Amino acid sequence: MDNGAKRARTADLRNAIAALYQLSYSPRRAFSIFTQTPMGRQRPTPTRFCPMITIAPADYRANVLCTLQMTPTIWSIYLALEGETSFRFLPGQAVWPRFEREGRIFTKIYSIASSPALVPEIELCISRVGWASNFMCRLKPGDTIELRGPYGMMTLESVPERDVVYVAEGSGIAPIKSHIEWLFAQENPPNVWLFYGGNDPGEIAYHALWKDLAAHNLKFRYIPTVRTGAGEEFEPGSAEEAVAAFIKRPEALQVDICAVEDRVDEIKRALLEQGFDPAHLRTERFCSY
Repeated sequence: MDNGAKRARTADLRNAIAALYQLSYSPRRAFSIFTQTPMGRQRPTPTRFCPMITIAPADYRANVLCTLQMTPTIWSIYLALEGETSFRFLPGQAVWPRFEREGRIFTKIYSIASSPALVPEIELCISRVGWASNFMCRLKPGDTIELRGPYGMMTLESVPERDVVYVAEGSGIAPIKSHIEWLFAQENPPNVWLFYGGNDPGEIAYHALWKDLAAHNLKFRYIPTVRTGAGEEFEPGSAEEAVAAFIKRPEALQVDICAVEDRVDEIKRALLEQGFDPAHLRTERFCSY
């Protein structure tokens, strides 16, 4: 492929991925995004039970397809795993890319933000904070990285029997996006509430995508929250405050939380005080370096 063709393919990829988050599509086409690759190639829709439960971690090489800055601090990075890969993962799992710095090898875990239906392509959602994440966000189309996976415990192995509340902040949306994309490709998903918080609207990723999903599916409710600049589209305050305002029978629900370090504990404590069942509450935290 000559340089002109490579540039054209890169532009096509960037435009296609950008459309995933900005497109306002009709109800007839709604959610087709969840079972398509960035270039629109159809993938098989998963069954009600995710068929890749016991996949052991292994080493892989991946080519960078596209990077997209979604907010001032959050980036989407699409990777294509090389060859006829056997890579499989559960919604909510993660990979460990490898980095070299000053002659030393480092790794950092990043949750996969896309549905398992897109393999061998995967999306990472990364907050550009810390040298490792800056390294990832500086990658260019055509670059190659090594990674290992999958890992992770806050996963879906089947469609939950309970309705689900998701609470996320920042790039903590990544594993939750994977959950939601997989769930809404199933025939009978549960009712889902997404409470997604940030300091201001610029910290909310995939906002157009969540609005479209909520507009076209009565089983999905999207409540974005910000501490400043709420306007008409955002609830003022924190995600856990919005949960208290909108959820009336917390004891009957499953809840998953993903946020940065200490915020996970703060949100968990607030939700337990609101009456959520600790036996049906899971958490995942991320850190920056």
